[in-house]
Amino acid sequence: MPGKPPPLLERFGLPIRSAGLLTPLGWLLAGLAILIAIALLASAWDRLWSWLPWSTERQLASESRRADAAEDQAMTSDLTAEGQGDQVRRIDTYTHQIITIQTATAAAAAEARSAPDAETLLDPDRADRLRQHDGELCRIAPALAGCGPAPDPAGGGGAAVRDPPPARRPDAGGS
Repeated sequence: MPGKPPPLLERFGLPIRSAGLLTPLGWLLAGLAILIAIALLASAWDRLWSWLPWSTERQLASESRRADAAEDQAMTSDLTAEGQGDQVRRIDTYTHQIITIQTATAAAAAEARSAPDAETLLDPDRADRLRQHDGELCRIAPALAGCGPAPDPAGGGGAAVRDPPPARRPDAGGS
């Protein structure tokens, strides 16, 4: 039976032509299949060439990395500048304290050397000068060794001279 269609196609009721062009429905399905194939190829085309160095995806990723690196560098520079500014302020404060202490100490030493009682044993006037100088040093830099709590503002007497810390030698009479 040469003209009889195969049994599988008869079950679905599909007309079979042995020769000739497609029916309009066939042309429509063929066109739809071609459009789907083109769409799939177009979407795969971008992924197909994205690994090349001149592809837009690669350039975008490279620029993104550069922008991130520049942002990190700027943040690092800002933090470095801020840290250096803090360090300069601390050094200025410390230097000012050192200069003030040296100035006060030099003035007190010169006054003690030129005082009429510089060679005599410690008397009340000399003890007052030493106490005043010691108080000035503690006012300038309260963290100095030997600085105790703040003096009594009412002036309620105290020892003539503070006891030296155990590691220091007693004053030999110079200042």
